[in-house]
Amino acid sequence: MRSVLKRLSRRHSTAVAYLALFAALGGSAYAAVTVTGKNIKDGTVTGRDVKNRSLGTSKLSASAVSSLSGQRGPAGPEGPQGARGPVGPTGPIGPRGETGSPGPAGPAGPAGPQGPSGISGYQLAVTPVAQAVTIPVNGSGNVEVDCPGDMRALGGGVSHYPTVGTARVVESAPLDGGTGWSVRVANQGLSAFESYAWATCANVS
Repeated sequence: MRSVLKRLSRRHSTAVAYLALFAALGGSAYAAVTVTGKNIKDGTVTGRDVKNRSLGTSKLSASAVSSLSGQRGPAGPEGPQGARGPVGPTGPIGPRGETGSPGPAGPAGPAGPQGPSGISGYQLAVTPVAQAVTIPVNGSGNVEVDCPGDMRALGGGVSHYPTVGTARVVESAPLDGGTGWSVRVANQGLSAFESYAWATCANVS
């Protein structure tokens, strides 16, 4: 009984009232005493008087709960990499973007090598009738034709009047500088004939 009185005297200043109540009940150890929060002075109940694990966090204030949290420990080692998951479904194709503006023009490249000489103004030149050459029997003669202007002869030949089968072309070649054509003809027949030279001429650059 002495221990009971000692505990009551520590918890409340009205321990005398509890003692009188206890005496009125005849000092029996089975007397029922009901103690409420109104009977306990604030700050008189300490952690020593509370049974371990009898109070949950819902019964404590936020500041009290936060004071119970310890310091955060160091980070643990990184775990092994997990297995690769399955490939997800392909997403929808997005809309096509706008066409960009053309970039600036690059610098002009170097000029290429000069190409081969061109040919233009093709023309056929024939010896004039007044300059035709008469080739006598068993004789020979030269007949020429000049290209007009600055044209050059690309080729040439000879024709006869009247047409005979006894004329023989001894030589057929361009004039010096290619300005015309020259042919030497021999007559192996029984009658004379006239020869006309001709040349294909063109402008050659």
